[in-house]
Amino acid sequence: MPKLSESQILDRLPQLNPRWQRLGDMLVRTWQFASPQHAVDFVNRVAEVAARRNHHPDITLRFREVRVELATHAEGGLTEADFETAREIDAIPSPNR
Repeated sequence: MPKLSESQILDRLPQLNPRWQRLGDMLVRTWQFASPQHAVDFVNRVAEVAARRNHHPDITLRFREVRVELATHAEGGLTEADFETAREIDAIPSPNR
């Protein structure tokens, strides 16, 4: 997928959960969980999404906190795949956040 233009990125940002932030050429979101195990379970679910989409985010796990960073490194910035993956990650059910 080709890298999105600045105007395309700005058009897509309002369609995401407002907890996603744009940091340069990345989409970033952090979650807090009730326990470390819930955080690990969420990471595993994100990994399933990434494998299915063949689009792999950077994931940081810290005790009960998970940070996901999306960017298409091969394109040097954000693509439609990043926005689609962000929406799919948001759809992961997690009652223990």
